Amino acid sequence: MWNKLYKQKDLNIWLDISTYCNAACPQCHRTDVRTANKIDWLPLVQWSYDQFKKAFPPSSMEKVNQFQICGTWGDPMMNNDIYKITEYIVNESKCKMIFNTNGSMRNSIWWWQFGHLVKDRASVYFCVDGIDQQMHERYRQKTNLDTVLENMEAYSEFSKARALTIVFKHNENYLKEIYNLCVKHGASDHMFIPTDRVHHQEDFIYYTPHGERQVLQHSPKYGRSEFRTLFKIEDL
Repeated sequence: MWNKLYKQKDLNIWLDISTYCNAACPQCHRTDVRTANKIDWLPLVQWSYDQFKKAFPPSSMEKVNQFQICGTWGDPMMNNDIYKITEYIVNESKCKMIFNTNGSMRNSIWWWQFGHLVKDRASVYFCVDGIDQQMHERYRQKTNLDTVLENMEAYSEFSKARALTIVFKHNENYLKEIYNLCVKHGASDHMFIPTDRVHHQEDFIYYTPHGERQVLQHSPKYGRSEFRTLFKIEDL
């Protein structure tokens, strides 16, 4: 089976290239819910440009259809060499790319340049979880909604920007407004994912960077997502 896929150029590769992140999402694997800091045992590491080239020489990328550059333990756009790595993929292969990011790092000029670099070769999912800063940072702690929207709009000048929203009880009645906000700032489509990381608890308790106790709850309107159910605006 592996040889068949390899020869047919059907390989889709998931890459986790950084444990660095500027956010403190309470249900993320890297976040200590007691402090909103990185969990102590997770080392801060990232792939370098040279490491990526060694792992994926041009000859091996001929067998790859797509890189999905996401992050279980960090945000890929926090990688110091992410622009050079992406430029290498663009110049040395025909691979497509998907990036997932909270989008609240760097500035709109960088994102404009990044969109110009990838053009139709990549799409980026920007995380938008509210209609204002208060609602957005209920989950996306340490991020700035205005920065996310500005960066998404700048990126969308040349490439495909997508929005992604995690659905909780506190934002379930504002999804169409979140959608309209994202469209206004360049998103070409939108994905909504009911939270699936509360381990069957009704209340997920965490603490903000300022030491305030907060609670996240499942969306009663859209139900629990045992298998990471995805839906779009037409399903609302």
